[in-house]
Amino acid sequence: MAKIFLTGCSGNVGGAVAEYMTKEDHDFIAGVRSPGKYAKKDHTGIEFRKFDIEDQSTYEKALEGVEKIFLVRPPQITDVEGVFKPFIAYCEKIKIKHLVFLSLLGVEKNPFPPHHKIEKVILASDIPYTFIRPSFFMQNLIEPHSKEIRERNEIYIPSGKAKISFIDTEDIGEIIARVLLEDHHLNKAYTLTGGEAIDYYEVAKVMSDVLKRKITYVNPGLLKFRKTIIKEGIDKAFANVMTVLYLTTKLGMAKQVTTTAETLLGRKPNTIRDFVEHHKSVWMK
Repeated sequence: MAKIFLTGCSGNVGGAVAEYMTKEDHDFIAGVRSPGKYAKKDHTGIEFRKFDIEDQSTYEKALEGVEKIFLVRPPQITDVEGVFKPFIAYCEKIKIKHLVFLSLLGVEKNPFPPHHKIEKVILASDIPYTFIRPSFFMQNLIEPHSKEIRERNEIYIPSGKAKISFIDTEDIGEIIARVLLEDHHLNKAYTLTGGEAIDYYEVAKVMSDVLKRKITYVNPGLLKFRKTIIKEGIDKAFANVMTVLYLTTKLGMAKQVTTTAETLLGRKPNTIRDFVEHHKSVWMK
């Protein structure tokens, strides 16, 4: 079995990949900034190696013997030329056999996110790749929006009446793990969505039903939303990212529905109701 290297294991998607690999008893290497944090814990089948994508001196030891890589862009890193290009060049140098990159829905037509440039750098290399382009994460209802739902019974998001093809990161993680473990996904791009596109009014109805209390979708204007979340302590840079993200949903850029996730999973992807029922304790008062 090829040595598989995962980045982003502390995040929603990377964590889901690691969880599926562990559950299915597949060994892998986790690239982390501080391996010592995990040394005393029981992580059977996981090897932790020091890895910092911004520090090229960590590449050699971290990737020794590695053949396949799952790459996540850390949210705070936007420097494609200075960070991702050198990393991808190193992957090419050591002849990585498969690079799976977590990208974005519709990014092939949207030059603004860093993911667009990262895809281009990967395409310009000789590394066999798979691009994973998921729609909007269901998990965003947990982080960063769980507090307002739990304390104020509100979904405070400026997406208007736009339909969104929400997908569970657990499904994304399972798909990525399968893509890494199987050999027929090379040089492909997968657009992953849930099985339907719904608006936040419908999400609020599902949450109200499952949580047994009224949850209201509050649809503020974009500027009011940004001002409010900054006042509540959200960093301005992250507030800007969130505002732009919700602008894209408001413009209908997340309404696309594909059957790709169902095909790759061999079952229907989780629905919003599945997700809310599974995580309902997060929003309970």
